[in-house]
Amino acid sequence: MQYRIMKLLAVLALASGLAACGLSPQQARPEPRLSGQLAKVAAGQRVSVHISDGRSSPVLGSRGGLYGDSNALSVEGRTFMPRLQAEVEAGLRMRGFDIQPQGQAPATFDLQVTGLTYAVTEGRTVMSDVQLTATYLVRLRKDGRNYEGSYTAKLKKKFVKPPTDKANDRLVSMVMSDALQRVFEDRGISDFLAR
Repeated sequence: MQYRIMKLLAVLALASGLAACGLSPQQARPEPRLSGQLAKVAAGQRVSVHISDGRSSPVLGSRGGLYGDSNALSVEGRTFMPRLQAEVEAGLRMRGFDIQPQGQAPATFDLQVTGLTYAVTEGRTVMSDVQLTATYLVRLRKDGRNYEGSYTAKLKKKFVKPPTDKANDRLVSMVMSDALQRVFEDRGISDFLAR
């Protein structure tokens, strides 16, 4: 009898251990934000802003663990595009531009999300590396002239346990925010729009 109980406890412990190694799929909800103030460089030049998601798939990558093929981390464009639009418009306003509806300004600022990736590298120790990238393509048009730039941010963090859903939301927000910061650090954008 005691042997059966021990055997049952061992099976339960093994099952709970395996269950703990499995991660469920996650729909992340990032909130990219600009940080700090931006210097004013324009004098009310009118600009319209368009944000789009140019990725071929909403899947960023696998959350890792035993069942890596079935625990994808995804981000739908509709979850971050309103926030990204608001942040780009806020950044341009800080720079001194006047934001207008699409088609009603001589200049257009088109930001396309072209890449979001998430990868877990499990090392020989208990620590795992989580690596993320965010890439934006910016196209500007004004008076028959064009300006284009690609901006990529990378983030790498170490974790003992796999990141929680909340931690993943924060990580994706951080890398997207960093890429957005790089967009606004490009003086070529402000100079082009202010001319």
